[in-house]
Amino acid sequence: MASKKTNHVVPSKGSGWAVKKSGASKASKKFETKEKAVKYAKEISKKEQTELYIHKKDGMIQNKNSYGNDPIPPRDKKP
Repeated sequence: MASKKTNHVVPSKGSGWAVKKSGASKASKKFETKEKAVKYAKEISKKEQTELYIHKKDGMIQNKNSYGNDPIPPRDKKP
């Protein structure tokens, strides 16, 4: 079974933030601020209908968003 493609907003080595695809060794794009990286990553994830993981400075996952075709709407969203 193939793993689902995901995008990640991660701290960049040195300074700033990077957007990486799952399994990629290099960042798709680097940004000075986390906000710019998240905005770009959301656009990409919506286009690709993939999951987006937003990490904190320490690398831990802070937030996760799904932009795929979820069969069931999230519980906090009314249909």
